[in-house]
Amino acid sequence: MTTKLIYITELLLKTVFLQRNIIIARRFGFLVFLIMASMSAQAENNTMKLECADPRNKGVEANLIRSLASGVAIRKSSHQLQIKTDIRVMSFLDEPPYDEPIGGKHYYFCDRKSGFILLTTLDSTDFTGTLINEKTGAVSPGGETIIFSIDNRAYFLSEHSSGMDGDKWKIYSMSGKLSWEGYNFIPREDNQSFMYAYLNDPTWSPSGEFTATAQCTKLLDKTWRVTLKKIKGAWDWSPKRKCE
Repeated sequence: MTTKLIYITELLLKTVFLQRNIIIARRFGFLVFLIMASMSAQAENNTMKLECADPRNKGVEANLIRSLASGVAIRKSSHQLQIKTDIRVMSFLDEPPYDEPIGGKHYYFCDRKSGFILLTTLDSTDFTGTLINEKTGAVSPGGETIIFSIDNRAYFLSEHSSGMDGDKWKIYSMSGKLSWEGYNFIPREDNQSFMYAYLNDPTWSPSGEFTATAQCTKLLDKTWRVTLKKIKGAWDWSPKRKCE
């Protein structure tokens, strides 16, 4: 009887100990999940971003130069912008016609962060940009918005053309080589002329993948995260979901 009682007591103690360990494991597992999620969100927030306000508004460019690039970006005249890098001094000259609302080519200082300068470039009907590496003096394509990957191996840009629905999205290597281009929407598979989902909130994941939020054009409350992946030799957004 005594032996049986001892056995039952030991069994109860083991059960209580096991349950306690399960509870602790669950708690710590959830804690680890929260830490990992927080680290991932922090990494995405650490992506460097350059953005342009409309520089044609009076005083915008002068204020930006004064606060971000005094002595580096110099407006030499109304149609000449000078940029000083560690390697050389560059001049960006507007192209006529100067006074047409849409026409010619115009350069404006836009943003500067961590050794990179972004110029707004208004080229006829295109609202794009020019990216300058201050350390190397390299000039590569830019946009209205630029987001660098966390590992600084690539960057994303967004640009707009008058008369076009949506923005054009592009991804370049840091050497200036085009890797991918598309639009801020996913076209329908049966008809590429129609939108299947809008794309918003572009960013880079900690693993170096490019992601965005998809939003159904017919069901605006239906959103999910998609990743740009190479599928069967072609770049496409994944996963796809039904929007009807």
